[in-house]
Amino acid sequence: MDFLRAGSHGALGIGLFVCLGGAHANPFSYGSSAGLHAAAFNSSGVLGAHQSRPLLTDQLEHDERQALLAKSAPEITPWQEITVAPGDSLSKLFSRAGLPAREWVALLNLGEKVKPLEKLRPGDTLELRKTTSGHLAELRFKLNSVDTLSVSRSNLGGGGNNPGELEAEIVHLDTHTRRLSVRGTVDGSLSQSLSSAGVPPNVATQLAHIYRYRANLSRHMHPGDAFSVVYDAEYADGKRVAAGPVIAASITTGGQNLKAFRAVNDDGEVRYYDATGKPYEPSLSRHPLKYSRVSSPFNPSRLHPILRVRRPHWGVDFAAARGTPIHAAGDGVVTFVGRKHGYGRIVQLRHFDGYTTRYGHMYEFVDGIEKGDRVRKGQVIGYVGATGEATGPHLHYEVRRDGRAHNPLTMKLPDGESLPQARLAAFTNRIQPLIARLDDVPDMPNTLIASSASVDARHGCIRASGVNAAFALAPKNTRKRHSLAELFCVASSDTNA
Repeated sequence: MDFLRAGSHGALGIGLFVCLGGAHANPFSYGSSAGLHAAAFNSSGVLGAHQSRPLLTDQLEHDERQALLAKSAPEITPWQEITVAPGDSLSKLFSRAGLPAREWVALLNLGEKVKPLEKLRPGDTLELRKTTSGHLAELRFKLNSVDTLSVSRSNLGGGGNNPGELEAEIVHLDTHTRRLSVRGTVDGSLSQSLSSAGVPPNVATQLAHIYRYRANLSRHMHPGDAFSVVYDAEYADGKRVAAGPVIAASITTGGQNLKAFRAVNDDGEVRYYDATGKPYEPSLSRHPLKYSRVSSPFNPSRLHPILRVRRPHWGVDFAAARGTPIHAAGDGVVTFVGRKHGYGRIVQLRHFDGYTTRYGHMYEFVDGIEKGDRVRKGQVIGYVGATGEATGPHLHYEVRRDGRAHNPLTMKLPDGESLPQARLAAFTNRIQPLIARLDDVPDMPNTLIASSASVDARHGCIRASGVNAAFALAPKNTRKRHSLAELFCVASSDTNA
């Protein structure tokens, strides 16, 4: 290889190549950048009387050039899939893959995009490749059915033992949204009937969550009761990759029809409302945490498990693992943060109309919470513990009105905030096509598609009246991007729906 031979000619040529080549540091380039390289090496004015030698790029075929380039890049191992086992951490996974600690440390230093790698769960899978010099080359981690975390080196082809810095990005599947309708009657259990009708499991779970304060769907639904649901589903390459949210639902049981519609309130929060604009969710929650069981119910004459005397238990004890987040049961103001005998670490909140809530036996408070702070419903205020008079980790939860204790599990909870009058007319107009779909009004399309992908390749559009009715339901940002004709088209029945 004369071109790479050491000596005065080679040294001078390489020096000029680096100076004149700029960003094109590849001596085997061809095309427009190769001309600059050739000028540097063949200039008789620079090399004097010495005869210039032919360039290596002039002597090699394209395939040979590429093979020689590949030799200058670090070798990369095949993709390796690693499954997270109980007790695993990212450091253990990297050790199992033969990667040193510096690699997972560098990975976690990439910021917010890689945060999910700090919360791996058993059953999660990582795919990775590494260089033979012991560096992470690429990593893939599926965040959900649509998004994948992709990590790669910025200069894998640069050669040597320093293949460049790690870079992270979230890769999104190219999907389109279909709005689907399903109707049916209960035959057996509601969950079985929904599954038989093709409703995805997470949509069925959403239904139970929406109606949890007005009907226990697992207990109150009986054979012959009717259900109807409109939900969005994401599709990629003709296959459903995600389902939800529920847009509208209808349950008929015990001679009562309960319809629910998804809307965003003035605070930007998603809520479900009935046709009059009244929310399904009350202003206070019965269960302000995820718990395993009720370890001690509300009881005016309970035998205390530690003191062995009878005295009122003015709340409900929810058993949960130590450190489980505790959420504010409703919007309110913090009136006490600290310790009280028996309660241990406790937070007290004042709500509206004389309602107050207490959260006792906390392991610790959330950072920065102080008396006088305003909190929102669902906001984390502390973590489950066993401080005070407690036999194990649990939350002692009380609800009082004007000082009088009520059983959180059985009391009639105060209504949530209805949609303001100024928005009610628009809401009422917006839900009319949804009501028609839920009630199976003739001539309503079974499925609507909202997509930025090509519509022509799919199905014919519905008539103008149907398009206009459906267009009113489209998200505001979607209406800005598309015409009526693009937005909503009839989709044929899909076995994946």
